[in-house]
Amino acid sequence: MAVMFADTDAQPGKKNKGSSARSASVALLVLTATLLAPVACKKSEAPWVELYKRSARSDIDLYLVPKKYALLESSWMKKTAIARFNKEQLAAELAKYGRSLADLQKSPEHEYKEENGEIKLRVGRISHSTAHEYDTAIPLVFYGKGIEPRDYGQRVHQQHIAPTLAALLQIRNPNGVETKALPIVKQQSAKPALVFVAVIDQGGMNLLRLHKDAAPNIHQLMAKSANFSDAHVGHLDAHTAVGHMAIGTGAYPVKSSVIGNTFFSMEKKAGAQKLNKAEIYATKDETKVSTLDLKSESLADVLNATNAGKSVIVAQSYALRAAVGMAGHGAEWLAANGTAANGNGLTTAVRQGNFVYWLDATKSKWITDTRYFSLPAAAKASDVLLNYAKYYPQGFEGYKIRDTKAALENWGVLMSTPAETQLEGELVRAVISEQIIGAKKHNDGFTDLVYISFKSADAVGHHFGFESLEARDTVKEIDTQIGKMVEFLEKNYGQDFVFVLSADHGVAPLSEISGGLRLTVEEVMAEIDTLLPPDVAQNESLVHFMTVGQISLNKKLMQQHNISIDSVRGVIRDIRVNDTPFFEGVLTRKDLRLDG
Repeated sequence: MAVMFADTDAQPGKKNKGSSARSASVALLVLTATLLAPVACKKSEAPWVELYKRSARSDIDLYLVPKKYALLESSWMKKTAIARFNKEQLAAELAKYGRSLADLQKSPEHEYKEENGEIKLRVGRISHSTAHEYDTAIPLVFYGKGIEPRDYGQRVHQQHIAPTLAALLQIRNPNGVETKALPIVKQQSAKPALVFVAVIDQGGMNLLRLHKDAAPNIHQLMAKSANFSDAHVGHLDAHTAVGHMAIGTGAYPVKSSVIGNTFFSMEKKAGAQKLNKAEIYATKDETKVSTLDLKSESLADVLNATNAGKSVIVAQSYALRAAVGMAGHGAEWLAANGTAANGNGLTTAVRQGNFVYWLDATKSKWITDTRYFSLPAAAKASDVLLNYAKYYPQGFEGYKIRDTKAALENWGVLMSTPAETQLEGELVRAVISEQIIGAKKHNDGFTDLVYISFKSADAVGHHFGFESLEARDTVKEIDTQIGKMVEFLEKNYGQDFVFVLSADHGVAPLSEISGGLRLTVEEVMAEIDTLLPPDVAQNESLVHFMTVGQISLNKKLMQQHNISIDSVRGVIRDIRVNDTPFFEGVLTRKDLRLDG
C-alpha cells in the first residue's frame, strides 16, 4: 500500500482528531480489515502479527502499528542537529522516496548548505521500534572453530544465537529458549576456548549496505562465515534492551518480560503534568540494578552454573540495558528456576568472574553493580573524555568537547563518535588480555564468553541519521575495530574461538529524507486522555504506562467513566500529523487472539 504524505517538507505539525475523521476514513477501515484478517487462520498470520504475539505481556492492552516511516518517541525526538551528507548519496537516498534535493532546498527550516559536493542539513532525531523492514533486517554471522562457512537463506532471529552457542558449548539451553540451534557446525569437536559476540547497536542492513565501502572487514567476514542473509528482529519493540536481551538469552519478550527500553507514564496534578520514564533494569543509582526485570536465564547464566563460575563472562556496553541484557543476572540468580546461588561459594565465584559494566553518563566513568558483577581494572582506568581529546580532537562539526562539562552536556554526541568506538574496541581487548589471557584462563578447559555492543552506531544514527557522513565515520571505525578483534583472537587463540556478529535492530530513514512523520508519546497520551471529562483529565490519565509500541491502560479509570477499549483505539487511530493519519492500525489482545 502506498503511503501518502500531505506535506512532506513540513516539520511535525498539529494533530487533528474528531468523529468526522473516524467516520469518513473508508480507506482506514479497509486497511484495518486487511490487518485483522490474518488472525482468523493461524497458518496465514502475517509476520507482524507473530512479532506482537511473541512480545505480548499480560499487562499490555493495545499494540500500535505506525505507518511506514512514521516515528514515535518521546519529545527528545524534536531536538535537531546539523548533519553532513555526500551530495550524490543524499540525492540517491531521496530518490528512493520520490523526493529530490529541491525539496530540501525550498524549506528554510532545513538550513540547506552545499559546498564541494557536501551538504549540511538541519535534521531531527530518528528512531526504531516497528516491524517494518528498515527496523528489522539485521546481519547475523558465525565465524570460527567448527563453523560451516556459507550463506544460509532461512529466516532467523536473534533468538537463534543463544541455542546455537549452547549447542557449540555442549550445555543446556537457557530456560526461555523456544528456537532450535542453527545447523552451522561442520563436525562436533572440542568446545572453543572463547566465544566472542559483537553487536552493532542500530547496525541494521540498511546502514551496512549504504556505507559498504566504509565496512570492508564486516563484509569480508560475511563472505567467509556462516552468513544468515535473511536475519531479522523477531519481536517488538525493536529497541536496544529487547534486542540485546534476545541475543543474550534466546528468549522472546513474552518469556523474558523485556518489551522495551523505557516505560512512559504521565504524572498529573491540577493540570500540571510531567512525563515519567522508568528505564529497564535501572534505578536512580545505576550501581544498583534490577536484573530480575529479566525473567529468563541468559546463556551466561547457564554457563556460570554449568562450570561453577569458572568461565569468565564479559559484557561491555556504554548502556546498562545492553550490558545486562547480554550478560544476564550474574550472582543474582533466578531462585524459582532451581539455580539459586545465594549462601554458597558459587555466588562469589560468579560475581568475581562476571565482568559486566557500563558508563555513568553523569561522571563519564565505567561502573557496575558490585553485588552481582565485577569491574575490571582496565575499565576503571579508562577515561572517555581523555580518549576523545587524544584520538578525535577535531570532533564532529559544531561539537568541540574539551572538558567534563561539555562532555556531559553533549553526552549523546560524544558517545556517537569514532573516538568512543575506538575506546570500546581497545578496552574489550584489554579486558580479555587482563582477565582471561593474563590470568591463564584461556587454556583452562572452560569456555569464556565475551559480549560487546558498539552502541556508538546507535548514538550517531539518532543524532544525525544513518545516511549522514557522521554515521559513515563511526561505521568505518566500528569496522576497523571488528577487523582488529578478529586479528587479536587469531593471534591469541589460533582457531580456537567462535566470533558472532549481529545487531539489535535497524533504524528508520530520516524524516527529512523519507518525508515521514514524527509523533511523541506525550502527544499520544494527551489524545487518549481527551476521552476523560476535563476535570478528571487534570489529575489522572487513562494510560497506565506505554512503550513506543505498546500501551497498558488504566482499567479502573476506564470503568469509572464508561470508556471502552474500542474508544481508546479509535482516538489513537484518528491521530493525524500534517493532516495525514499516523497509524495504519491499533490492535487489541482480542484482535491477536491472545486471551484464548
